[in-house]
Amino acid sequence: MKRSANEGGFLFSLSSRYPWMVLLVALVLSALSLWYTTQRMEFLTGRDDLMPKNTSFNRDYQAYRAEFGNPEDIVVVIESADAERAGAFGQKLYDAFSRDKEHFSDVFYPYALPFFKNNGLLFMDLADLKELHRNISLAAPPLKALAKAPSVQTLFNYMTQTMDSYVAGDSSKLPGIVFMLDKLGAGFTSFGAGGGAPPSLESMFMSSESSFAKAGRQQILTVLPVRNMVGFVPAGAAIATVRAEIAKVSALPEFKGVKVGLTGAPVLENEEMATSQHDISIATVLSLALTVVLLLLAFRGVLNVFAAMVSLLVAISLSFGFATVAIGHLNILSMVFAIMLIGIGIEYGIQLVLRYQEELKLGSMELEAIHTGLDRNIWAIVMAAATVAAAFLTFVFTDFRGIAELGVIAGGGVVICVAVTFTVLPAMLVLLARHRKPRKPRVERPRPHLKRLSLILFGYPKVVIAGTFVLCVASLYPLSQIAFDYNLMNLQAKGLESVTYAYKLMRSKENAGYFAVVVAKDKADAAAKTKALEALPTVDHVVSVNSFVPDHQQEKLAELAAIRQELSDIKPAKYEEELSLMELPTVFENFRNAVVKLKAKLDAEHRPEAQPVGKFLATLDAFFAKLEKERNKNAVGMLQDFQGGMFKDLPDKINLLKESLNAKPITEADIPPELKSRFVGKTGKLLLQVAPKHEIFDRKPLKAFLDDVRRLEPHATGEPVMVYESMTIMRDAYQRAFIYAFCAIVVILLVAFRSFKFALIGLVPLVVGVLFMVAGMWMFGISFNSANIIVMPLVLGIAVDSGIYIINRFRREDETAATVITSSTGIGVLLNTLTIMASFGALMVAHHQGVFSIGAVMSLGMVACQVAFMITLPAVLELAGKK
Repeated sequence: MKRSANEGGFLFSLSSRYPWMVLLVALVLSALSLWYTTQRMEFLTGRDDLMPKNTSFNRDYQAYRAEFGNPEDIVVVIESADAERAGAFGQKLYDAFSRDKEHFSDVFYPYALPFFKNNGLLFMDLADLKELHRNISLAAPPLKALAKAPSVQTLFNYMTQTMDSYVAGDSSKLPGIVFMLDKLGAGFTSFGAGGGAPPSLESMFMSSESSFAKAGRQQILTVLPVRNMVGFVPAGAAIATVRAEIAKVSALPEFKGVKVGLTGAPVLENEEMATSQHDISIATVLSLALTVVLLLLAFRGVLNVFAAMVSLLVAISLSFGFATVAIGHLNILSMVFAIMLIGIGIEYGIQLVLRYQEELKLGSMELEAIHTGLDRNIWAIVMAAATVAAAFLTFVFTDFRGIAELGVIAGGGVVICVAVTFTVLPAMLVLLARHRKPRKPRVERPRPHLKRLSLILFGYPKVVIAGTFVLCVASLYPLSQIAFDYNLMNLQAKGLESVTYAYKLMRSKENAGYFAVVVAKDKADAAAKTKALEALPTVDHVVSVNSFVPDHQQEKLAELAAIRQELSDIKPAKYEEELSLMELPTVFENFRNAVVKLKAKLDAEHRPEAQPVGKFLATLDAFFAKLEKERNKNAVGMLQDFQGGMFKDLPDKINLLKESLNAKPITEADIPPELKSRFVGKTGKLLLQVAPKHEIFDRKPLKAFLDDVRRLEPHATGEPVMVYESMTIMRDAYQRAFIYAFCAIVVILLVAFRSFKFALIGLVPLVVGVLFMVAGMWMFGISFNSANIIVMPLVLGIAVDSGIYIINRFRREDETAATVITSSTGIGVLLNTLTIMASFGALMVAHHQGVFSIGAVMSLGMVACQVAFMITLPAVLELAGKK
């Protein structure tokens, strides 16, 4: 240990002779580091930036992007029960975004294309189109009456007359009557529930479960943002512009009830970075505050806390400068390193200050106490820091770029923290020494309660070791059950709009926004691959340029011609808002009486239609009761809303419907260029979008889907492939880094203790701490994920470095293991753990679930390690002895 004394003497001599110079140099370097960081530090927000570049899956993805362009669109999801209203909303957005070349380089909205407006009905399933024909045939008579005078009175009077005709003996009217009552009942139920919409023309004519109807109710507009490379989120300005325009259009009265949400990779990135940056900023401030409070309680004086915090802030500032010089940017993983350094950086200062205070209590003079605190801790601190630095630096040997960069930044930060602890902190203590009040040596009085506690904790080492062994064996089961969560959505803050709509699109077969990509060389290849892919059990459908040439066109065109004939003599008149309030009570009463008589006749004839008519009667009574309840408040307004919702746009909708019936046969040559360009590449290759049958955010269904697709097409790519491969590489990289770090730590322990036995003892807190931590994660339902797994090397290093302090003092001082734990060294280890828990525990205020899980896992790890330090390690040392 002679070498450490010499080093301690040199560092103490430097700090004690030239404290102002040391402090001034440190502050100047800190200021330069912060200035340089603000000028040169960049932020990588894309997950692609974290991945290794020289992999087959990444080459496939880059080749796909080179052929078909950047797929990272902002996705606007427009939802409404009325497809025409949703379409009008989207049209306004499309017009506005198309004019804005500053923020958007491409805007795509299928509903705005004349191709779909004119030929949309040809894309319906043939069965759905036949059902549409049947429904229009049933609805044509009342529709003809409504076209002439669109109002509630017309509808109810017509239905009353038709029901009376049936009761009088005209049985041919029954199918149309039941059909209309069913549609009206659905509308009354929705509208009467409050906030709902009256029945739309689409809901009357086609099944609400048809693909065509679902596509109308949920429409997609995509915009490709112009990326501004300044700041955390390159697409931030474009996203803000989209949100502002949506708010502007949503405020228009004609779009009441239309819901709009954003998702897509840029939006998910934006919300993740904004949320995590905000959370980490709050957590950093909270962490520093908690650290100060803990130091005040431990040091029991402001001066030492001030000295330690100045040293810590200098270390963090210099670490930012190092990160800027060494790497030049932060990514979503490495941006938490400042939080790490708060807990790690203060650890070394705690050991020095507590030993310094201990020496003062024993009667040493100020400078002598500082010298002793530095001299007696330097070797232990260097070895302890080496374990943490080694744990991080082993990341450099992994294939995952994001992890390797974190390893360099955090490892370098640890070295800087140690250097500052040995220079700036002693200089601060020397400068503040003159401001301290003289202390008299204190004689510790016996404390019987502490002796009893010490006996309980340290008096039965064999029992402690046996109990720890049993718990470690029990922890092997949780270790075998703990999983790695591949679902990146689980990292986001709960309730985020972008996550909600990402799930909506995943569950939508019509608008699947999360799909694998297969590239075909020509039409024949595309057709063959499409047939093979759609036969897979995990694939729902494949979208390609061929998807825009409808099948069964002759049969569909015949159906459209028949529908056109049904509507040929319907000529809609202009809508008038007049309600004729004086007539309505009689109209309503006559309508209800007609329904009652209809039901009675059906019951008498034992017809099955009696049941749906009876159900409608109950719905009608509930609707009328709602009107009666609102009689003196808003009954007129309700009726106006109901009538306006049904009939205000009826003339336009009937005309649009008639126009859509004039579809012509479609060939590939008819597909518009803006649509074809999304599926035909620059060199003529064809894109196939392979939609999964089930949600694939979680690993098991994702792997099953990709295994199926890749068996047919090994070079399949797309976002699911990138997520699966990157998460797998990240998981494997951490596993390898864990093994590398473990090996490095074993070497460091052998060098530190020059004893195989004590090196083995030094691993006890590591094994116990990690096993207990994983057991705690299992108990609380916490999985490893791409965020919280970064704490593993830190837990690994801390589980060893704090043990080094305890073992080092146990071997050097004439003290028992129990005495070491109750000495400044043991208190320092306890305080180290508490400060790390405070710094990382502050992350648990985060809304971002990934950031929250970092704090939760680290807190569990520190509790587990503390048990190992304070209970298990002393028991092992007591039995092992000092030799």
